[in-house]
Amino acid sequence: MRKNLKYIAGLTLIEIMIGIIITSIMMAAMYTSYSVVNQSYTRVSEKAKISKSSRDLVAMLMRDIRMAGFRYYAGTQEISKFAIDTSSCNGGSGVILPKLTHIYFDSGFSDTTKDLSDPTYKSHNPIVVKKGIDEPDSIQIVYDDFNQNNIDLGEQPHLRYRITYFPKQNTSGSFGIYKRIQSFEKPRKSCSFFYCPEDVEPEDCPGLAENQGQWDNKCPQCTPNEGVLVRDNVDDIEFIPFDENGRVIIAGDKYPAPENTGIRDRLEDIRGVDVRITFRSKEEFFKNEAAADKPRIIQGLSGREISSTDKYLRDSVVVSVATRNIGGESFQ
Repeated sequence: MRKNLKYIAGLTLIEIMIGIIITSIMMAAMYTSYSVVNQSYTRVSEKAKISKSSRDLVAMLMRDIRMAGFRYYAGTQEISKFAIDTSSCNGGSGVILPKLTHIYFDSGFSDTTKDLSDPTYKSHNPIVVKKGIDEPDSIQIVYDDFNQNNIDLGEQPHLRYRITYFPKQNTSGSFGIYKRIQSFEKPRKSCSFFYCPEDVEPEDCPGLAENQGQWDNKCPQCTPNEGVLVRDNVDDIEFIPFDENGRVIIAGDKYPAPENTGIRDRLEDIRGVDVRITFRSKEEFFKNEAAADKPRIIQGLSGREISSTDKYLRDSVVVSVATRNIGGESFQ
């Protein structure tokens, strides 16, 4: 017996089309929401990456700038220990180790080079800032350390390091910031090489000035002369030195440096450094090119501007770093 198919329920073509349209609208809304959330996450993530890498470089700079001008003060224990280690000298009494660094001080005022990347640059000044014209600034930092060693090694107990941060432009148009670490090599001449009366400055000690030594990269922590890359994709760095009253130390457009005769005597007046670093995202950030008549502009501390119409994200970090060891007594 055949069934009556007249009353079998179903969907008409119009109902199916309405369902498809409603589903499409819902999926489009969900995709739009996902796209907005994903873009927001990407932007936040990219900003976080810039922030993280910027903190790493800023922390490195702050640590070194705070060490500028530090002179190690050898206490009684170090002096006694060194005398024991060098007992083969001076009839068994050992070498009298000076409390402060014995390394001869050379201001670098006679240098002709203005390039901190040049390994022959002689400056021993605590901080030297080189103001960039068409590129980021450079900074050179000098401080002392101590190395307890045996007389047979021929090493100096007081060490001196020179740290240089300088830019190199890469193929993408941004800059890489490089770090060079050098040490001042001054071999011992004799068992009495370190002796210096308490009332005589180390650089005035007999026999010390004859052997001024040289900067090189022979220490374990030193780098090649070309430096090592510490941060890529940097658009600009500014270093601005200021005095104890917070005033910028500048003459015309020059900061204190050995070759700047009109202002180099103020190198010891530096009490802090303002640092601004403008970072650029590694990948393109914006979807569309910025309008040429409305460029994005980042203004620096000294009025220097960075104008861009590309798709990269830029962010600036500004910090003030006090120089704790420049001026007054050497141990503060």
